Amino acid sequence: PRVFFATCPDALTGAVPWNRRFLTRACFVVDTRGPWYVCVAALIAHMAPAMTSKETDAANVDSNGAATELWRNTRVLGIILVYCAIGSQLSVVNKVVVTFIPLPNAILLAQFTATTVMLLAAHYTKSIEVEPLTWQIARIFSPLVLTFFALLYAGMEVMKYAPLETFITVKSMTPVLFSTCEYLFLGRALPNLKSTAALVGIVAGAATYVKVDAYASYHAYMFCLLFLVAAVSEGLVAKTTIEKVKLNNWSRSYNINVLSIPLAAAQMLVSKEHLHFWRSDNEWSTKTITLLVASCIMGLGMSVATMWIREAISATSVSVVATCNKFISELVNWVIWNKHTTSDGLGAVLVIMVCGVFYEQAPLRVRGQGYVRAEICPCLPRTWFGASKAKEGAGPYGAV
Repeated sequence: PRVFFATCPDALTGAVPWNRRFLTRACFVVDTRGPWYVCVAALIAHMAPAMTSKETDAANVDSNGAATELWRNTRVLGIILVYCAIGSQLSVVNKVVVTFIPLPNAILLAQFTATTVMLLAAHYTKSIEVEPLTWQIARIFSPLVLTFFALLYAGMEVMKYAPLETFITVKSMTPVLFSTCEYLFLGRALPNLKSTAALVGIVAGAATYVKVDAYASYHAYMFCLLFLVAAVSEGLVAKTTIEKVKLNNWSRSYNINVLSIPLAAAQMLVSKEHLHFWRSDNEWSTKTITLLVASCIMGLGMSVATMWIREAISATSVSVVATCNKFISELVNWVIWNKHTTSDGLGAVLVIMVCGVFYEQAPLRVRGQGYVRAEICPCLPRTWFGASKAKEGAGPYGAV
């Protein structure tokens, strides 16, 4: 190879025509047989027609483009694998932790504090940039933080009183409510036929699960209702909050977690969880403490992975990957212990997850235009909202 590269250096860059590429490979093969074969191969390679400058530039562009595409695909695959590895296990870990340590607010306080500390540590080591919290940011982020905390709090309470399958079921119901609210308030069209059928299947599966749920309790389903309300509210508030204050993802995560700490602490004091730390039903073992620490680290990892995957693939692909996470979570939950639903409930959950794969978000009614105050609730007459007449060309019921 030293003889060949000395006489044909463009073989190193890949900027060679097809016949010389073949001879380059042949040179590598015959190199093991002795120097004479190398010299002969190099001589034959130089007898091939030389490339023009345009051909060389085109070959270089093609080679660089292929390498870039390979790197992009590898990066996307890595992001998906990280997202699945963390996302599929985080719900299971939280379920195990809140089962052995039934103090959901204390767990959330630990997770918020740990995430804040890790983000600050990364900021001061110059790994990331986190913008400091100001009163203006706190005021604007308050509605988002309230709904965010209510969402996590309700989810932890559901896992405290019910099997993981109940949490998966109620979480899978959010697209049904989101599709309605996005049509009414965020300028999106109604779901297409395939998505509508998927939503009907999700509702039917959820109704079946509730019917066969052997662990149904008043507390669990009250927190399920709170979870749905908080999920929809958080989804509606998040977009407007993000548009009001331009922050990077790290700063946004930092501010939300910092502002959630006093909420978790206050809720912990109100529920008197601090008086129950050393009760006999709290298992403060090495295993549970390790899982609690793991949940704190995985919470931050999930935030990062979610930011990455939303930038790497489409929203529909993200929903499909999230559904795959539910399958993996359910499989792990059935393997590690016996705290799960009945076989009938499992069948209903599988129906819900399969239907979720086929749901996709509806497009905007007007491309590039989302929330418009004058067009909320398009199914109702405009005069109900104080308009003197319907929008021209939109019909008596506004832009549908």
